[in-house]
Amino acid sequence: MQPSRTPSSLLLIAGLCATLAACGGGGDDCPPAVDPPVETLPDLSDCFTVKPGLRYTISDPDKTYIAKSALYTQEKFDGAVHPVQIEYFDVEGTLRAAALYFSVEADGVRFWGDYDYTPESVQATKSVYTGFLVPKTLAPTQTVTIHYTDNNYFTNGGFLAEAEQETWTFEGHETLTMAGRSFPNACRFKVVNDAQPSFGTTVVWAAPGYGPIQYKFIDVDGTVRGVRTLASVTEP
Repeated sequence: MQPSRTPSSLLLIAGLCATLAACGGGGDDCPPAVDPPVETLPDLSDCFTVKPGLRYTISDPDKTYIAKSALYTQEKFDGAVHPVQIEYFDVEGTLRAAALYFSVEADGVRFWGDYDYTPESVQATKSVYTGFLVPKTLAPTQTVTIHYTDNNYFTNGGFLAEAEQETWTFEGHETLTMAGRSFPNACRFKVVNDAQPSFGTTVVWAAPGYGPIQYKFIDVDGTVRGVRTLASVTEP
């Protein structure tokens, strides 16, 4: 004959009753109920806050992008020091391909401009953006249209100001795994260049402390042209 067993549900009820009795039947002596903590997801500013000195190499199996590595640091641009993402033609980080200057501000992420370089790492153009701010109030599922001016200065003395329009959609959060690590709750954005729709759509994943970590390039017909990810990460 097997010994009798008390179902776990009855044990739970018995324990609850004993607790209520000790508290005087659930009166003032009982501790208040505590709700489980609510996870705070990163916002746009969090996902573009990057550690200075961060380096990574780029995996691009579809050859959609020519840069092979990148570094985050700070440099002077147009009279002020800003965070910058420097991209290199080589893995070692000696031949500059481009440099994008930005800052995380109280009202959002502001892009200041960029330098583009020739394959010999000689500056070809300088672009200064006027009014390129992605607002911090942009929340998941929301869309914003950004109007700004791209002022292009060429090394031959030429100048061209172009009116730009981009539509950014904050599609939500997603955890990505690449370069031997996990990036939890990365912000996913869909970006469309309305001024040049033939460029198609770019989906960008940006992770807190690491900035943009993955890009997907989609043609206007919906074909995925390529995906750019991190191959390795070197912490500062």
